[in-house]
Amino acid sequence: KRVRKEEELEEEDERVWPIYVTLSNGRCVGVDLVVSATGVVPNTSWIPDTQVKKAEDGGLLVDKMMRTSATDVYSAGDACTVGWHDPEIHWFQMRLWTQARLHGRVAAHCMSEVGVSREEHLGFEFELFTHAARFFGLKVTFLGRYNGQGLESENAEDMVSYIRSNQEPPSFVRVLLLRGHMVGAVLIGDNDLEDTMENLILDRLDLTQFGPSLLDPAIDIEDFFD
Repeated sequence: KRVRKEEELEEEDERVWPIYVTLSNGRCVGVDLVVSATGVVPNTSWIPDTQVKKAEDGGLLVDKMMRTSATDVYSAGDACTVGWHDPEIHWFQMRLWTQARLHGRVAAHCMSEVGVSREEHLGFEFELFTHAARFFGLKVTFLGRYNGQGLESENAEDMVSYIRSNQEPPSFVRVLLLRGHMVGAVLIGDNDLEDTMENLILDRLDLTQFGPSLLDPAIDIEDFFD
């Protein structure tokens, strides 16, 4: 099929789009934003189940050194599924490029030192879930179990969420506490609270006494907890 040129599209639509995308059927459309969704389903069907253990989602089960059940076989990224669950840490698996990079780095270190036990030195790698990106020009940061991931068995009465938002400059902060201890946070905009929230999650401080004032914009919490 003939692909229509951008000039031809502009004759039909007076609006000039910032991005033009050519679809698989040859049609060219104008858009504001392109979101690439390439999928995160483990592509491991070609590996026989008899050769390596797999999780229910099809990912190759790995330990903290990214080792599979097969000797000298490691897995990283979307192809693997972590085979451990520790409710005491604030890390969980989410198939993101940042975690794939982490998996690859850990696997490379462990593969290069075969026979050397490094598991006790890798704990900090999986201590806190973190992911940062930019969306519509705003910085977005996710820390810990920001949406209660892995806390489904906890009593709802033991969890509380506090929110702070501003219009100018645009920013949004939401924290999740479990029995007074911060377990996750969502930060949007330039609020410079990333280090503070990370410390509050990892230090396991009891914040019960602060209540909603923890996010009071009149209080610079980073001066107290950073």
